[in-house]
Amino acid sequence: MLSSIREGTRWPWLLITNGNQKELEDTITDLKDRLQNSENENNTLNDEVRRLKADNIQHSNTIKKTSEENTKLKQALKQEQDSKASAQRSLEKERKEGEKARGAYQQEVGALKQQLDAKNAEATEVRGELQRSQSKLAEVTTLLETRSRELKGAQVFLTTADTVSGAEVISLVDALNAEILQTCAFISDSFDFARKLEHADEIKEGCTRISDLMGPSMTHLLSTVQHTADPLLVQIALQGAAVEFSRWIIMTWDFDGLQAEQQLSEIYNDIRSTETQAISGRWRALTRRHAQKLVLQQDDLHSTLVTRISDTLITIMVAAGCTKSYEDVYREFTQKFGERVSNIVKMAVRLNKVIGEEVTSADLWPTHGTTGEKFNSETMEDLEDQSDQTEKPVLCTTALGLSRSEKVVLGDTTDFKFTVLKKTKVVLEPVADGLEREEVSP
Repeated sequence: MLSSIREGTRWPWLLITNGNQKELEDTITDLKDRLQNSENENNTLNDEVRRLKADNIQHSNTIKKTSEENTKLKQALKQEQDSKASAQRSLEKERKEGEKARGAYQQEVGALKQQLDAKNAEATEVRGELQRSQSKLAEVTTLLETRSRELKGAQVFLTTADTVSGAEVISLVDALNAEILQTCAFISDSFDFARKLEHADEIKEGCTRISDLMGPSMTHLLSTVQHTADPLLVQIALQGAAVEFSRWIIMTWDFDGLQAEQQLSEIYNDIRSTETQAISGRWRALTRRHAQKLVLQQDDLHSTLVTRISDTLITIMVAAGCTKSYEDVYREFTQKFGERVSNIVKMAVRLNKVIGEEVTSADLWPTHGTTGEKFNSETMEDLEDQSDQTEKPVLCTTALGLSRSEKVVLGDTTDFKFTVLKKTKVVLEPVADGLEREEVSP
């Protein structure tokens, strides 16, 4: 009985009647579905449990890893804190040492500043003393320079030493005369002379231009004497012009650059008459030197002088009846004789410096015979070297002479001592006697 009951409890559907079988089957089907659903849910839950377990394991690993890292970070943090504490202790120690050192430094700076102030005060005093010394030195230097210039100026005026001798000056004059003679001889022999009608105007103009320089006698002879066979008179005229031009170069103070030739000469003559030879000679040397500095540049001056003397010589040849026109003569003249005329100018300029600046113990000057002047045998030589030429008029000078004048003391008075170092060589008017004349129609 009991077993039956247990069986019925265990299998309740066995107690069901056939009428309820359909219902029972539905119930069973439903239970099966529910059981299937339960199993599915159980499987899902199992899967979820497994996933959760896996996640739990992963999280556990993560936690473990994080814990390990945290431990490491704590250790690193502790080390960092220990290092920081050590650094702070070191910094504090250094700060204290720095404060101590700063205190010592400030004390040392204070001591050095006191020393510096003392040195600055001392330097200020020394600078003041130095400035006073420099001022005194500048005053002494200025005074010394002034006295030196005064002494130099005094020595310049007191010295009487010449840098060239009288014999050297005579040699220079002889060289100049020889160069003029040779040059003028070559020039006169290099051109033909025969008056042509087509050159009549140039001949007339040439005579007018040279009249003042050569004088009426030479101008007349050049325009009337026949020079075709023998151009000797042309050579003499060329020499006379070159000599006069050279004499002007030698004697000039400023080459007409200052237009003060007469004034300077008058001043010098007054100084010569009132001062000693040493003072007047040095005044002459200094005045010439500085006056000539104010004129044209050296190259320009030389070119100007060469042009002027060349123009004069060419004009003489035109006036004498050269067969060529002025332009043709000028062109040929400058090509053939430009260098020789340049040498004459250089030699004359050299004599200007020698006589004017390098000789101060006396006055030297080139001498000449003035056109129309009576022949003087004491100062002149006749070109033809004939006797008894006294009182005959000078036609022109063909070679410069040289004279010397020195101011000397005679007791309580002073006088000038004149010496002829070299006689002037002249040509007298009778030289044209017997020369063939050719009268030119006016």
